[in-house]
Amino acid sequence: MGELSKNISMHIGQLNQNAITPLYYQLKELLLEKIETGEWREGYQIPSESKLQDGLVVSRATVRKAIEVLVNEGHLKKARGKGTFVTKPKFEENLASLKSFTEEMAEKESHKEIISAEYTQPSSTIANVLRMAPDERVLHLVRLLVVEGLPIGVLYEYVPERHGLSLEEDFTQSLYQIFDKKHLQMKYCNQFIEAGMATKDESVHMGLKRRFATLIIKRIVYSASDEPIQYVKGVYHFNRYRYQLKLFRGDSQSNDI
Repeated sequence: MGELSKNISMHIGQLNQNAITPLYYQLKELLLEKIETGEWREGYQIPSESKLQDGLVVSRATVRKAIEVLVNEGHLKKARGKGTFVTKPKFEENLASLKSFTEEMAEKESHKEIISAEYTQPSSTIANVLRMAPDERVLHLVRLLVVEGLPIGVLYEYVPERHGLSLEEDFTQSLYQIFDKKHLQMKYCNQFIEAGMATKDESVHMGLKRRFATLIIKRIVYSASDEPIQYVKGVYHFNRYRYQLKLFRGDSQSNDI
């Protein structure tokens, strides 16, 4: 084995040529481990395709496919004529408690931009979810979430008129803070996570020319008396945001397998 092969394999790891798992996937996982452990940070230039090919003794197609997957997943980006670099880490939200976006991003430079705010007649779906009276209007907010200067998602929020929110409220702040001021005591929420595709308007709001894959978070917030307070749908760019969830087995609260 040449000196280059030794250096690459020692730095990245070795591939199992006899394993059932495809070589490109093994390589992708090795590269991803470097990124997720923080060894390769934002802006780090990974070894070139030719160095990976020669150092790991694999085909150029294997290397390209591994890198392509990581680019599509948002972990790497290619700069023509320069190389391939590690991208900014995804902004992460923990699902352990009921918090607003502002509360989750308290340690980061973040803000919300108001796209629209109005009282309107709800759709039948929104009316049913929020248990609204036939003639009751709903506050419909559309806000852009920005973290460290980067738009990461669009929030569509609905609050029944009976809860007394005014259009004069400062909707650039946390909606949960406004609820607290109105003495609307939140107790729990039902939350649903699914995949989707951005609309043309969402692409424009995010400053992108093309539609993109999204992570969609739908949440219904309830009061202590089980009355629905808010319905919100968050549409997030797939490679700018992710959720973290710790799960326990039974009542043991143990992560042992």
